[in-house]
Amino acid sequence: MSFFSNEMYPSSESTKMSIGECYNRINSNELIVPDYQRNYVWKKKQQQGYLKSIGKGTPLFGAVINVDTSSGIQYIMDGQNRLMTIYKFMNGDIWYYTDDDKKISFNELPDNEKRKIKNLKISYTETRDWKDEQCQEFFSDSNQGGSKLKDGEFIHSSINNVFNHKIREIKNEFKEFIKQKSTAGGINIYNDRYQHYEIIGTLINMAITNEYPQRPGKTALNQLKLWEMKESSDILDNACLIVKQCLYKYKELVSNVPTLVEGVKKEEHLRLIYLIYRLKLYELTFTEDTYQRFQNILNKINEDNYKKDIILWGTGKNGGVEKIYELYSELYNN
Repeated sequence: MSFFSNEMYPSSESTKMSIGECYNRINSNELIVPDYQRNYVWKKKQQQGYLKSIGKGTPLFGAVINVDTSSGIQYIMDGQNRLMTIYKFMNGDIWYYTDDDKKISFNELPDNEKRKIKNLKISYTETRDWKDEQCQEFFSDSNQGGSKLKDGEFIHSSINNVFNHKIREIKNEFKEFIKQKSTAGGINIYNDRYQHYEIIGTLINMAITNEYPQRPGKTALNQLKLWEMKESSDILDNACLIVKQCLYKYKELVSNVPTLVEGVKKEEHLRLIYLIYRLKLYELTFTEDTYQRFQNILNKINEDNYKKDIILWGTGKNGGVEKIYELYSELYNN
């Protein structure tokens, strides 16, 4: 029995660079954020807290950077929010606000203060030539504390997983549809923390397992884990084809059903897409009658007695989520 893993990370070392050097590296694309990373997520409060700590002279540390020695490119494995906050401030994208709410722009600072900021040192950990899988694993593990990864962010970071590839493929094909607001013919589920990865992954799971799409984050993450170290298969390919067909049909509905044009919650989108899937409506040509049937469903489920039943079934009680499908199917056919 040994404390140490058989799959140890390669060596790393602590080093330093100045804030000015950090800015120059990012500006010249020598220091970049890799694809598996989440988006920059710090809001104003976090930005201001970090800038304030810099102004007070607190130690600057925490970033982990992997160097690809063949290309010279440096990848931010951890600490993106810290480094990019510094960059955004120096680049004029964000400002610092004093306690009395005065706005300070980096470009408006006296030259001596600019130099002082540029000369401040950042301590960071440098690794060299780590494999993509090791970088992704480290990124996921290092975010178990603090600002924990959302399920969608974890799925997005798994760039060597074929399930991730299929989600990206569907996302790219329907990007405007999932990003736009309902009034523009979209479903507005696209966000910086990759909620859309969770929902697309859940729809793929629906087509693979025939199961009602619920708990998008957990469902998509569990399906992702099933595809670790695997290549695509007819099962996954066919599921993605069906999801695309369902989304094209749902896109048509969103532009023609008044309540969908007004906008509904993501749970309603999932219920209606599941109805399209289970009744194989994606194989049919939609008509005005089809649009009216879906409008009738949305009218009915807003009645108080149906609302209560749907909430109860959604918790798994009194027949569970399949009862929701049975209700929607009955309303559609009637």
